[in-house]
Amino acid sequence: MKQKDTLKHWWNSIRTRMMLMLLCVNIIIIGILSVGAYTVYQAGFLRELSGSRADVLRQIGERSRQFKTSLYTVSNLFESNPTFHTYAEDLNADNEEQFFTLMDSITRQLQASFLQPDLDFYVVYISASSIGYCSRPVPEGYDYMDPRLKVWNQQVVAARGDIVDVGSYQDRALETASFSAARSILDGAGELVGFLMINADERQLYQMYADVIRDGSNIYVVNSSGQVISSSRSDLIGFNYFNMQNLERLFDGQDYMLTRAEGEDVLFTRYYDADSGFTVLEEAPLDEVLQPLRRTRQVVILLALLTLVAGALLARHFSRRIAAPIQKLRDDMHEVEAGDLKQTFAIRSYTELNELSGGMADMLQCIRGLITSIHENEREKRRIELNWLQAQINPHFIYNTLFSIKCMVDMHRNEDAAAMLSLFIQNLRGVLSNRREMVTVAEQMESLKQYLTLQRYRYDNGFDTLIEYDDQAARCLLPKLLVQPLVENALQHGIDPQGRDGMVTVIARRQGDAVCIEVEDNGAGMTPERVRQVMETPDAADRPHLGIRNVNDRIRLHYGPAWGLQIESAPGQGTRITLRIPAREEGADGTKEERLC
Repeated sequence: MKQKDTLKHWWNSIRTRMMLMLLCVNIIIIGILSVGAYTVYQAGFLRELSGSRADVLRQIGERSRQFKTSLYTVSNLFESNPTFHTYAEDLNADNEEQFFTLMDSITRQLQASFLQPDLDFYVVYISASSIGYCSRPVPEGYDYMDPRLKVWNQQVVAARGDIVDVGSYQDRALETASFSAARSILDGAGELVGFLMINADERQLYQMYADVIRDGSNIYVVNSSGQVISSSRSDLIGFNYFNMQNLERLFDGQDYMLTRAEGEDVLFTRYYDADSGFTVLEEAPLDEVLQPLRRTRQVVILLALLTLVAGALLARHFSRRIAAPIQKLRDDMHEVEAGDLKQTFAIRSYTELNELSGGMADMLQCIRGLITSIHENEREKRRIELNWLQAQINPHFIYNTLFSIKCMVDMHRNEDAAAMLSLFIQNLRGVLSNRREMVTVAEQMESLKQYLTLQRYRYDNGFDTLIEYDDQAARCLLPKLLVQPLVENALQHGIDPQGRDGMVTVIARRQGDAVCIEVEDNGAGMTPERVRQVMETPDAADRPHLGIRNVNDRIRLHYGPAWGLQIESAPGQGTRITLRIPAREEGADGTKEERLC
């Protein structure tokens, strides 16, 4: 439970809350700046990278255009050859050998004189009468890529002699994926006489850009319908793999975009060659693309962590500095709560705290003034109450004594009356001439002896007395006339009702930090109910035992509720009253200042 309270106190501390708040602000700012800076830098890096890759794709596009243009040129040279047209329009079984010889001759001539010596193409022709020619050796039963059996036949026929791109025809007999420039051959009347195809292995085009393919990347050369003409992925060649309209929408006029392909983030870059109609696409895994940024990212993370640590230290420092005057103000308040009313709350810090500490100092000064005023009022009130209580005792004592003297005079006991009056005057002189409120136990006991001598005259020596006090108790102080009312009650209500000789004992002893004075008689005694009435009943209802209640009130007013009288009594067995007060003595210089004795 204590640990839980400590944790709760720590959590609710203004320093803790302020430190956590500053730390959270640092984390948010550092996070925003780090992520923002890295995001901006990454976007710029991708733009620069996509620009450089677009240049690479442009070069691939130009090579692809040259590749296509070369095949178109060969096709046009064949189509523009009059001898070729003559044989093609009249091709039959009788002149096919001459036609094959002509085709071989033209093919070799073009291959030898072509400006692009690394272009390895072959020529395929099939007549409307199904006579086929191939410039390469073919197996028996070769179909000569008969367009009439292919899905792209309609395009070739509809082109009416114009060249149609056939994307990567799979020539299984020759084990090539060929790009073909196909066209229909028409006679002078515009009738179809055959199909001419200039073919080149797609791998030749692939070799033109194979050296610029990065690890993990794929390059696609596609036509306007989305068919893959060439690619680093040979399994996609010839397939309509891309939806060009969707790509145009996704790119949204830019040369690159970030997307997901086959479950991973990729960077797509494109270049469109308007002359060839080819679009070159590059698909690169984003992790590989951003590989050069990993070190930058690590540096950013490291700087963010260092900044965060520095921010945490600064948050701790500033929270401590801000909370220090508040904690000082709290500690000063705790000292005030502990009773130190001399605090000045001298804090010189922030404006609000200065105003608060100044207000608290003014308030504490007012409290000190009020406390002083209350103490003065209480002291005056206690003085008045003590004087009133003492005034109740003195007339009562004087009345009883004078009444006894009167009775002696009436009985013509003049000598006893004179002696008694002399003792009474001596006793009054000792009480009235001594204006001190406090007297020593020794002085009170000696005055008590004079009082008992007076009472022996009154009661005609009807009781015996014993007064004792030790040296340690003798120096201790107590209010004057404090014990005498107890002895008076012992005589009046204890000894006198018995009508026989009695014994009154007064013994004062020092017991630790207290002085105990016992007044005991062997008189009538009291029941427990009567004892309770004597101690609790107000004075007006209990005039016979006024002295006991008065003494108890005086002790409590002077020393507090922890001190007072204790009565032990039983009917017919006498009464013992124990008076307990703190053991204090007068100052060594005789002043009224009291100290522990």
